[in-house]
Amino acid sequence: MTRRGRSQPRLQGALLLAAAVVVVVVVGGAGGASAGGGAGGGGFLAAGVRVELRPHVARLRQRASIRVVGVLAPSLEVRLVGASTGGGVLLPWVSLRYAQGAWRGSLPEPELHGLYPIELRTGPGGPLLGSGGWMLRVFQQGTLSRPSFRTPRGVAAWWVRRVARGRLVALKHWPRPGFDRREVALHQLMVVAYLPPGRWRVRDRLGKFVTAVRDGYHGRWRLLETTVLP
Repeated sequence: MTRRGRSQPRLQGALLLAAAVVVVVVVGGAGGASAGGGAGGGGFLAAGVRVELRPHVARLRQRASIRVVGVLAPSLEVRLVGASTGGGVLLPWVSLRYAQGAWRGSLPEPELHGLYPIELRTGPGGPLLGSGGWMLRVFQQGTLSRPSFRTPRGVAAWWVRRVARGRLVALKHWPRPGFDRREVALHQLMVVAYLPPGRWRVRDRLGKFVTAVRDGYHGRWRLLETTVLP
């Protein structure tokens, strides 16, 4: 066999592998994450699924809609990973309806601000489909315009310095309360002690809980919110 003949199966295998890869593209404007590739079939989730969200950034208790193209199956369900009620009960899977070539429906409404990965399945016990680009952002207005940092600690230090106009005295990561079911890889809770402007005595110290959110699993961190209780 020639050298060219031996390399042919490897080339075909590489092409098949490349065809199965889902490429995620974040779309501006109305917003959404999409995945391009061959269409799925046979009742299984596969590459070639496109997910669109409206709006891409939601406010608390604002209903967001989802549109999914590329899934051929008798049914389709969606959930937000880590989304819960105020008491910490995870929100259930939601069934989507099929019409005009796409699956459509409304996403669950989390009780906490945060970044929520989207998962799909064809039914209970069915295969899961997710992508690092499929995320619903439940943010306060202006969150995305805040500066980003390499670490969560940088977020907390920035809040003390630029927002509270104080001097940082202590900073530590804080255990999350039981009702907080958000993804640990995307959310970090910290507590800071700081001196407000013009104060220098120990008894003048103030404290605040700072939650940082990550812009995706490999992104930078920015301020999500501050609270007086964890």
